[in-house]
Amino acid sequence: MTWWGAQWLNSLSQIDYDNRLPHGRSYANKGAVTKIEIQHGTIHAKVKGSRPRPYVVTIKVPVMPSQQTKALLDAVALDPVIISKMLNRELDPAMLEHAKRLKMAIFPTRWTDLSMACSCPDWAVPCKHLAAVIYLISREIDGNPFIVFSLKGVDLTQELAARHISIEREAKVTLPLVEDLLGQPHHHEPLVQNMSDMNDYSALDYSLLSDLAASLVSVLPANPTFFQPGDFRLIYEKGVKRVI
Repeated sequence: MTWWGAQWLNSLSQIDYDNRLPHGRSYANKGAVTKIEIQHGTIHAKVKGSRPRPYVVTIKVPVMPSQQTKALLDAVALDPVIISKMLNRELDPAMLEHAKRLKMAIFPTRWTDLSMACSCPDWAVPCKHLAAVIYLISREIDGNPFIVFSLKGVDLTQELAARHISIEREAKVTLPLVEDLLGQPHHHEPLVQNMSDMNDYSALDYSLLSDLAASLVSVLPANPTFFQPGDFRLIYEKGVKRVI
């Protein structure tokens, strides 16, 4: 796990009743979180539990004060090391130092920093369903640290663009669809009804693919369910380099 993903999990670090944290991690690893969306600093999710219907989870992250945000980003824009790390989809710890000097928090430090609710009957907040969602968000932040700012109500791409720094490509890494490679318009119905029918891969225009090797590695979790010892991304990256 990256240090910025671990920082997000600090919001759960002081909770130790009824083993809710291990249960939450287990829920996250086995795929109990069936839906997760982030909208304007609010996380909406559904988590499977002991009842037929999934529980509804809502987590709200407090926004950054506008004056402090401006001061932070003005300082960040003048720091070439921080910017170079961002261009590699990384956060430099120096950003936290800038934030501390401004007496502002980029990451939650305790669970009370977040407004959380779950429709389950558990009396505890956070319950294991909330913990599962927070664990999954930490994995997303691992692969894309810019989510941290989105959760705080800051459009980092836009703010830095206003300071003549572009990180749009790094912040919005997407994989091309089959329709894009085939040069065909998107359809609601799948282009291939039966995978056995798609025998001729020569129709795909692979020249449209950009070099996504580094980006793909950055969005992988460090410790997926099937690989716990060490950092899976390092092993994956070495394997890809051997193949290439």
